[in-house]
Amino acid sequence: MKNPALSLWLSSFNWRMGHATHAVRRQQRVALNEMTTSMKAVPGKPKRKRWRTARRKTV
Repeated sequence: MKNPALSLWLSSFNWRMGHATHAVRRQQRVALNEMTTSMKAVPGKPKRKRWRTARRKTV
């Protein structure tokens, strides 16, 4: 038979670790976003414009 106290402790531990991992990933995403937005301000290659096909005339 499982120890219910141990099972409860493990589930709460897993829940906390999940939240901590999510917070770390969110911070990393924010930091990466800041780095990439500051890089966009640096002049470089112009963005490519999408090439559109000509619309067909409906008769």
